[in-house]
Amino acid sequence: MIPPIPPLPPLPSAAAPTASASPAAGSGDSFSQLVGNAVDSLQNAQSTASADEAQAAAGQGNLADTMIAATQASLDTQVSDALIDKAVTSYNSIMGMSF
Repeated sequence: MIPPIPPLPPLPSAAAPTASASPAAGSGDSFSQLVGNAVDSLQNAQSTASADEAQAAAGQGNLADTMIAATQASLDTQVSDALIDKAVTSYNSIMGMSF
């Protein structure tokens, strides 16, 4: 049985930054936490899909749940790949600017 996917944490409001933390310090911690959480979520989805595939191959799992987990892991991987490609393209674009 596939455990339910936990909901994403709410994004902080961009309209009003908090006065207690500087924007640069808060953004760095928040960004690194978001990236870490995304990587953990991707790893969890891939592990779940692998475990479900092994159970289905042994004849013990539900094929529908296995296909859902495999599709979710594939989609998560594709989104991560697209985001990395955009980040590298943006970085190269910034580095190519002349000031």
